[in-house]
Amino acid sequence: MDETSLSSDNTSEFEVITPNQSVESSMDLGLKISGNGNEETLRLNLEQGMNLNLDKQDENILPEDETCILFHHVYYLGCASVVDPRDEIEAQRTIEILRAQDSQVGSGSGVHKEQSIPGGGDGSSTKHIEIKLSVPNKADGCVRLLEPGRSNVVITSFRLYSILFCCRGTNNQVERDCFAFTESHQPSGIFQCHVFRCQVTEAVKKVLYHFELAFRTIPTQTEAHSKLNAISLANTSNNSKKGIHSDSRPTVDSPSDSLTPSCGNDMNDDNCFVFSVSLEIKEDDGKGGFATVPWDKTSSCFKFRRNLEKMVVVNVTQLSNVELTIERCFGLLMTPGRNVKDSDMHLLDMVRTPSSTPGDEPNSAISGGTHQIIASWDPKNSNFKLLNTETSKGTRVFLSVAVDIVIQEIEEPVRFLIETKARVFPQQEKFWYFGRKILQENFYIYLNEKEALGVNKVMYQVQSIESDSSRRKTEKQENEASNQIKLYSTSCPQDEEDDDDTDEPLLSGSGEVSKECSEKSLSSWGDTLVKWRIDLTKRPSGLKSLVRRGIPEALRCEVWQLLSGCFDNEDMLDRYRVLITMASPQEHVIQRDIHRTFPAHDYFKSSGSIGQDSLYRISKAYSVYDQEVGYCQGLSFLAAALLLHMPEEQAFCVLVKIMYDYKMRDLFKNGFEDLHLKFFQLERAMDEMMPNLSEHFKELGVECHMFSSQWFLTLFTAKFPLNMVFQVIDIFLHEGELMIFCVALSLLEWCRHELLALDFEGVLKYFRVQLPKKYRSNDHTNNLIHSSMSCKISHKKLKRYEKDYMQVRDRLSLGEDRATRSDRENKKLMEGNMRLEAENDDLANELNTVKMSLSTQLEKTMDHVGTLQSELQVAVSDLRTNREKVAELKEDNQRLVEETQQVKEMYRRESTRQEEELQGKTKLVGDYKTIVSQLSTRIETLQVKHEQELKSMKIEAASRCSLNMEPAVMVAEMETRQTEENVKLQKQVRDLELELAQTKLKLVQSECHIQEVEHQLVSTQRDLDATKNTWFQKTLGSITARNKSNAKGDVTAPPSSGVGMAPPSGGIASVFRSSDSVSIKSSSSFA
Repeated sequence: MDETSLSSDNTSEFEVITPNQSVESSMDLGLKISGNGNEETLRLNLEQGMNLNLDKQDENILPEDETCILFHHVYYLGCASVVDPRDEIEAQRTIEILRAQDSQVGSGSGVHKEQSIPGGGDGSSTKHIEIKLSVPNKADGCVRLLEPGRSNVVITSFRLYSILFCCRGTNNQVERDCFAFTESHQPSGIFQCHVFRCQVTEAVKKVLYHFELAFRTIPTQTEAHSKLNAISLANTSNNSKKGIHSDSRPTVDSPSDSLTPSCGNDMNDDNCFVFSVSLEIKEDDGKGGFATVPWDKTSSCFKFRRNLEKMVVVNVTQLSNVELTIERCFGLLMTPGRNVKDSDMHLLDMVRTPSSTPGDEPNSAISGGTHQIIASWDPKNSNFKLLNTETSKGTRVFLSVAVDIVIQEIEEPVRFLIETKARVFPQQEKFWYFGRKILQENFYIYLNEKEALGVNKVMYQVQSIESDSSRRKTEKQENEASNQIKLYSTSCPQDEEDDDDTDEPLLSGSGEVSKECSEKSLSSWGDTLVKWRIDLTKRPSGLKSLVRRGIPEALRCEVWQLLSGCFDNEDMLDRYRVLITMASPQEHVIQRDIHRTFPAHDYFKSSGSIGQDSLYRISKAYSVYDQEVGYCQGLSFLAAALLLHMPEEQAFCVLVKIMYDYKMRDLFKNGFEDLHLKFFQLERAMDEMMPNLSEHFKELGVECHMFSSQWFLTLFTAKFPLNMVFQVIDIFLHEGELMIFCVALSLLEWCRHELLALDFEGVLKYFRVQLPKKYRSNDHTNNLIHSSMSCKISHKKLKRYEKDYMQVRDRLSLGEDRATRSDRENKKLMEGNMRLEAENDDLANELNTVKMSLSTQLEKTMDHVGTLQSELQVAVSDLRTNREKVAELKEDNQRLVEETQQVKEMYRRESTRQEEELQGKTKLVGDYKTIVSQLSTRIETLQVKHEQELKSMKIEAASRCSLNMEPAVMVAEMETRQTEENVKLQKQVRDLELELAQTKLKLVQSECHIQEVEHQLVSTQRDLDATKNTWFQKTLGSITARNKSNAKGDVTAPPSSGVGMAPPSGGIASVFRSSDSVSIKSSSSFA
């Protein structure tokens, strides 16, 4: 509000305009200033502009019963006619001109304080008027200008709806202490801008803030003052020092002139002590500290997160009367729910804080200051489980916080109780848009002085404690006192349905029914049935206890018929066979409801099944049989429960007995008059047995017909699981309609704590969803039945409630005239209309919030879509590139496969040729070896022959010597022959060596060629490795290794049979060298 302007178009709306717009400085727009600025001219112009007629108005004195805000030390500078009432530029010019004519404020004497200001033109002084400004707190009030004294005389007034525009002076300028509003004088059609100045500059924004509140606030009978309390309380001390005060009507001037708007006359009551108590809840922020939890403006509740440690901060401040000394805090307590008992509250662990105001210790005795209490809240504590359970959409939980304060002047501790609402979110929930709020409420303690012996101070005794909330409740109850009981509509009441889909309700016909039964129970029932069959008109003793423990599933068919009196029903059976052949005018309605009856049970699930056909015939037969009631919704559920235990003929007979003998049909007659009586009786029973829950329902606007209509009309068969339904029917057939009240009250008692913590939507949803699901467990059902048996409700009480109902109904129908009834109905319609408007505003705010969040999410989504589209284009481009690469790789692979085939074929041909060459060379080597072997043998033979010849020659020489032959001739001949033989032998050896050398040369050439082929194979193998054909590599490697081994084996010569084969050339050379040596030796010896 520091930099805003307000506008009103005869409504409670306003528009926000930034004041930083440039203000035209031209002065030629025809601004009309009131006179020369003297006081009388200002007053006369003001009265003429408003066409004020004090003789015809009764507003000379401020009404005592009007609630308003008073601002002191405000000065009226004057007014000017304007063309456009909502033009801020023109309004700013008016403020600038009138403020320029004003001078620094000086004090004067008299009622109206006068100040001399320049601008009189000829030296005359300009005067302004000091006033008290009264701003209403509702849109139907009046803005009044009052005399500054204590008389509260009204100078003039302006209807709030006639004020079209409000603004303040330009910030950081001399006009910042001024404000103005433009009002429309409808009879004359003149728009005038009235300018005011505040003695304290900071007061301008407060004035405009209260104008804004007045524009916003729609008048209701129970007007909330909490916002005004917070504003006035926060600024009370500062305002009293600065000279600007905001008072509440009824107004009583005091030396401080600073009264809180909500206190009213209580501040002047010597026995009333007003305290302000504020509540703040903080939550672990994950950074080692605590942050204030968010406040949901739409649903007016705190927003908690699960499993996070929390701190509860309560500040207590005394506002009025004699200052009391707060000694210490006795305890800070909390519990889920509201209207709870003292025993339901749970103590929190106190936390010591570094400092307190004004003392140093948080729990030290404080007089006149603010006492702060801080306690820690462990959400995992079982007592606060409901406040740590995530709430579904549209559901809120209540919580109550109480602080017990020990005051030295009061003997017993004083308890201040604050009730509020909250929603629980997941632990990781993030709140993007939220506000923070500290709840504040005023408490009024009425004390009586008490004599205290031995004490030098006045002691008090608590008479009563009230709060703003309790006062609003009391006022609302007083307004509704004439409407203590509501006459319900003549149409068939239906349970309120919540369309929230977060939790699905339990389908009718759900639940498992146990068929187990102990031998002792069967024996007891057997004996009872034997006695019962002897005399069907008399129920045997001990039957009541057996029925309350539960009828065995196998015996329900017979026992239900006996309990209802269907033991002699041949006539009814025959009539049923005739009724099913007759037509019913409600057949289409029956056919529609058949598919919605027990849809969770297999017997009735399928369309056209035996169960649905039987149910259709029973419903149609009853609509023909009882034409006064006909077919009503809910009748099919009871008939379906009977069909699950007996044939349709017997089920029809039992249904007729229940409707007539047990008076169930009366609930559907006379516009459900008897059903309205049941609702009234249930409400009265709740008032006596569960007053806190009854009060909670009244505050929320929850009425019995919103949740219990089907309990009475269908005997709990439409909502609850079958295991509970059958036990309720057991006891109902034995004990009658009283059993319905017992079960209903027991249900409310068992779920009382959960209901106290829920709001209107949460309560209806709990009855619709959570409550039926709770009794799927046999243990819960047994506990409920046992509790209902001990319920303190009797036929006598119901008769008394019925008598009260009749008296109230007669009084409402006969004691009121038409005008009173019309006023009451109009008042009720107006309240409903106001409530709907408030709900509409809440929904509009929620819609705007949702729109903003959705627009933000849409922008983020669009940005994300753009990013995804760009990423998709990149991915598509990459995919196309990869496809092209894959195609190229496929072509390369195909080419490599073809080349591999060619290499394989070439390798096969080359291998075949090499094998053929190797075979030929191996054969040649073998031949060479054979030749060498033969030559070696021949040489050895020649050596032997030579030796033999030498021996023979020696012998011949010896013989010749004996014959006296000449030795020289013989020696020469022998040498000649030896030389010839040696020459021949050397020639043969040379020939053999030459042939052997040629053979070796061919062998070396073959090895070189083999090495060249191996190199080619290695390069081919590398190419195959590149294509990763490992099988071909292994095959080629094995072939290469085999070829190498074969080549090495062929080159190595095998050993000779006789002498031992050496290399051919060396061996032959050695042989010939040895032969040469032998022959030389022999020739030498011969010589």
